[in-house]
Amino acid sequence: MKRLFIYVIVVFLACTYSCSKKELVSHYERPDWLKGNVWEVLDNRKEFSIFLSGVERAGFKEILNGKTIVSVFAPNDQVFSNYLKNRNLTSIEQIPVNELKKIIGYHLIYYSYDKNRLMNYQPQGSQNVQPAFAGLYFKHRTRSQDAISEEIDVTDGKLKKVYHKDRFVPILSTTHFQTKGIDAKQNYEYFFGPESWTGENGFNASNAGITEYDIPADNGYVYVVDQVIAPLPTVYERLAHSPTYKDFLSVYDRFRNFTYDEQASLNYATAGDSLFSINYGALPAIASEWSYNGESGIPDYANLGDLSYKAFNVFAPNNEALSAFFNQYFKTYYPSMKDVDMLPLSMMLRNHVYTGNIVFPSEIAKNPDIKTVDGVPIVFNTQSDVGDRAIASNGAFYGLNKVLIPEAFNSVTGPVMINPKYKIFMYMLYNSGMYKTLSSRDIRYTLLIPSDEEILNTLYGDSYIFWSEGSPLVFGDEEVQIQNNDGVRVAMSQRQQELFVSDHIVYDDITSLAGTKVYRTRNPYNYIFTKNGNLYSTATYNSNEPVSVMPLAGNWYNGKSFEAAQTLLGETRTIKFTLIGAETSSNPLNKYAEFSKLLAKAGMIDAGSSLSFLFGNRFILFAPDNATVLSGIAAGLIPTDKTALTEYLKSYFVSIADNSLGDYPFPGFGVQGTWNTARRTGYNVYRQLTLVDQGTSLRLEDSDGTSIPIVEYLPQVFNDGAVYHINKLLKP
Repeated sequence: MKRLFIYVIVVFLACTYSCSKKELVSHYERPDWLKGNVWEVLDNRKEFSIFLSGVERAGFKEILNGKTIVSVFAPNDQVFSNYLKNRNLTSIEQIPVNELKKIIGYHLIYYSYDKNRLMNYQPQGSQNVQPAFAGLYFKHRTRSQDAISEEIDVTDGKLKKVYHKDRFVPILSTTHFQTKGIDAKQNYEYFFGPESWTGENGFNASNAGITEYDIPADNGYVYVVDQVIAPLPTVYERLAHSPTYKDFLSVYDRFRNFTYDEQASLNYATAGDSLFSINYGALPAIASEWSYNGESGIPDYANLGDLSYKAFNVFAPNNEALSAFFNQYFKTYYPSMKDVDMLPLSMMLRNHVYTGNIVFPSEIAKNPDIKTVDGVPIVFNTQSDVGDRAIASNGAFYGLNKVLIPEAFNSVTGPVMINPKYKIFMYMLYNSGMYKTLSSRDIRYTLLIPSDEEILNTLYGDSYIFWSEGSPLVFGDEEVQIQNNDGVRVAMSQRQQELFVSDHIVYDDITSLAGTKVYRTRNPYNYIFTKNGNLYSTATYNSNEPVSVMPLAGNWYNGKSFEAAQTLLGETRTIKFTLIGAETSSNPLNKYAEFSKLLAKAGMIDAGSSLSFLFGNRFILFAPDNATVLSGIAAGLIPTDKTALTEYLKSYFVSIADNSLGDYPFPGFGVQGTWNTARRTGYNVYRQLTLVDQGTSLRLEDSDGTSIPIVEYLPQVFNDGAVYHINKLLKP
């Protein structure tokens, strides 16, 4: 009985195993709907033998055979034969292997995309679709790549090995053109020629139309194309092969430098070798196969959004146009274009590259996003101004017969940009960003420009200003410097350069030095004065030293430019410390020496606590002159008790902050009103004075209605306040 039971169990297990095995085999059998890998799909159709021969010879068979997923653009034998015939070849075997790798590789896209995903690729996936960017992520990475090349780095004379990344192929879909609201056929054929657009129901892959879409395979999709897709050069390569634009490229190459590529060196360099990538510093890297190269910190290969969306759109002026540009702006000051300082050239070049999405002709002057890095719209006639045009692997190229002149060349900064005499001031304008401010067409300016000689002769704080040229071959190596407290030269900060420059920026046109007039500078509470044919900064006015200026000829569209015989920095001295030495005849506040004595008597200008009752606020001082004070003392109008004198003298001070004043009062400025003085008369109650702007003069009214004229049109402006001359005393 026991043996029978064991036999039954064995038979049952055997049957169970046999049935399970059949089920497992059935589960893992190839489903009928699968067509095979890409190689098999193409091979079975018997019309892609030339392409497959090229795939195998170029070393890509494993990819099509299922080693990885892939999207393949496959030209059939007839298409490939026509391609070979057009090249005067009879066999694909005649194409050198390295070249063949580029050609075949350009038909193989990383990853597997069906038609809809190629028409509207979304790098963040289906969960984060961006409808406003439908079709605009248009570039896809291929397996076409140039071999490592060698170049001499002119900055150090060393031979550098350059690693070239995979090319991208543009997929230009109806979705792309619809999103932009422009005509697909018209804009595509602007670059590829008449009757080349066949993507009405889908897309074109670069120069090729699609005759069959997304044929499924185990490891991807196949798209049958009506042309062999020619590997596109970069924009840089496109320019390099056209002598018409050699001068533009020559200027651009002055900024060419080499960056060590650690990852490429690790993965692709032979032992002991280093690989480099080419970049252009502050200029877009138009020689790079990729439009993103790790600038934001994300690894280049991982930033699929920028790689597929961004393009280098280069609007390159031809040699003749660039020569005319040189003759108009630089010929007076430089022997040739190669001698022109790199800063104005970089500004010109940046005006000719846009790094957003690929630009089609219908977008020029219409798409508000297409503008220079300085925010100026890029505008030209896409027919009459354009001699050549092409789509590149990393962008688009328009060959222009004119230069797109930067605004800074024709605004009040024009003389600075073209004349090397003002080089340091030019770099200050650039480093501080003030050249952009001064390019406004909505505000009138006067720019007072000191030469390099004058700037280097200027004390800024406790240090002179220095210029470090660095390597003349490396843009950005130059530096404006000052000495720190240890006597070491350090870079002048961006903020310091902005403040320096802003002292020389005047709002409104200075059309004449005759008469007396006040002009605001860009720095608050600092001014330029003109008086009796002379011009003064606040500092030179206090010292009674007029500054010689010379108009700089030019049709500057937003104001006037002058060369200044010295720098025009605002007054750095303070009232609180200048008053302490007012008895000295050379002291700018000497005419208020008697008032200073009263302050000293009251203990208000003691060393270390001078005018401390103002709590460091900027202020206005209505100061009676020496004769007025002496007369008041003789008449017994000024308190003699120290406490009473202290309170009385506070009546002459008005805090700017406590009265919410944004400017000092000048005749015609409209800065007037009833203000609290520093003298407290009760809880939160202060003695008040009223200032009246009479248009051509100012008048002070005391609390009892007494009228006190401001004697002089111009006050003396210091770092901490302004002193206004009066010849009557306030009531006690």
